[in-house]
Amino acid sequence: MDDIEDLIARIIDRDEGAFNTLYEATFSKVYSLALKITKDSSTAEEVVEDTYYQIWQEIYRYDFNKCPLYNWILIICRSRAIDAVRKLHAIPEMVVNDDWAIESTDLSTDDRLQGKQLSLAVIKALSEIKPLQRQVLHHVFYYGLSHQEISDVMNMPLGSVKSTINRAQKLLREKLKGEQF
Repeated sequence: MDDIEDLIARIIDRDEGAFNTLYEATFSKVYSLALKITKDSSTAEEVVEDTYYQIWQEIYRYDFNKCPLYNWILIICRSRAIDAVRKLHAIPEMVVNDDWAIESTDLSTDDRLQGKQLSLAVIKALSEIKPLQRQVLHHVFYYGLSHQEISDVMNMPLGSVKSTINRAQKLLREKLKGEQF
């Protein structure tokens, strides 16, 4: 603990050697977490840069009593990575575009029309559930976040995340009853 306190004190005093020591000791795990969340090496590299820049700027805020230094660094990385994913994948909420293209050209005209109708039915059903439910489902199916990750990102209790997902899925099933998927 004394070594870590000394290292942090030196970083606060703008000792680049101490910062490099911290960087070398933590880089591989920070990069791995960033890559796991962003699923893109270039974005992960940017996240790592942002993470260490924030550490350099805000190391004085670190509190030994709240969590281990390593965990604090990973929390910063995770936050930067989630922000990067949101920024990359930012889309307007529930936009219905009648010009959506069906990806497969192997489909007949009838199949394409049916696919477009089903897509519109899903969008309509999503627009009829509560915004919180829609947002949680978006995190699950669009970003692929786990229940625990959603709990952390949205600052919601894990049980609330699970019940919100279950209610939203039940509502969607009811609204889409009769559709041929």
